This record gives sequence, structure tokens and C-alpha cells, in this order.
Amino acid sequence: MEHIVIRRMEESDIPGAAAVEAAVLDGWSEHGIGSALASGAARCFVACGETGVAGFCACTLAAGEANIDAVSVSMCERRKGVGEALVRFALDALKQEGAAEVFLEVRSENLPARRLYEKLGFAALGVRRGFYSAPPDDAVVMRKDL
Repeated sequence: MEHIVIRRMEESDIPGAAAVEAAVLDGWSEHGIGSALASGAARCFVACGETGVAGFCACTLAAGEANIDAVSVSMCERRKGVGEALVRFALDALKQEGAAEVFLEVRSENLPARRLYEKLGFAALGVRRGFYSAPPDDAVVMRKDL
């Protein structure tokens, strides 16, 4: 994970984040990312390398409860610790803003992501059948105390 800086997302990062999301199943559009960034409840973060945005994380925070809505890392930066560093940064920021617990949904078939979330202390709560549509998959609901 050389030369990667993780920080709060800025408006100028939207195209780069959208490019990372374009390679993800059910990825967010540039418009969706911009809408999230403009939302008062959203907290968006990016991992930036020498070539631009290498990772994107969007969360929501309300009443002490946070949700990780999206996490993606560019193909060339996967398996280098970028995703883990990005989620750790987001969790720290959410905790500093008063979040006591964090939830997320992850594709049941996305074993690398599930292992990462377990490593970070998330525990599975249950399954939402048919949550994802393109392609169809169930979501594993996970939770972590901060």
C-alpha cells in the first residue's frame, strides 16, 4: 500500500470514485456518489494513490448508528491492504462523530469482503434473501460495536 493517502472525499474526487465503482457489481453511478456526498447524513472517504482515486467508501450516520453503504477498491490496488485501511479510517471517523455501532450488508458470495469485515470485528446478524439483483445474491447483514 505504498503512496496511498486516505481522507474525506471532496467533490473533485467524484469522477475517480465513479470509475472505481464502475468495476463493481451494483456499483454506484457518478450521480449517486455526488448525491451521497451532498447528503448531510453521508460520510464519504477515498484512498488516493499516484494515479488518482484507488478506493471509495460511503457511509451514513444518524442518531449514533452508522451504516457502511459502499466500499470499493480499484482492481490494480486489490489485495494490498487498501480496502482494510479505508474501512479502518471510516470506522475511526464515524466513532469520532459519535457512532456507537456500525452495520453493513455484503454479498454472501463475496468471501474476501466477508473475511475482511470479520477481521475488523464485524459479526454476522442474519441474511437478507434476494437483496442483490445484478447478479442475484443474498446479503449477509453484519454489525460492529465502536
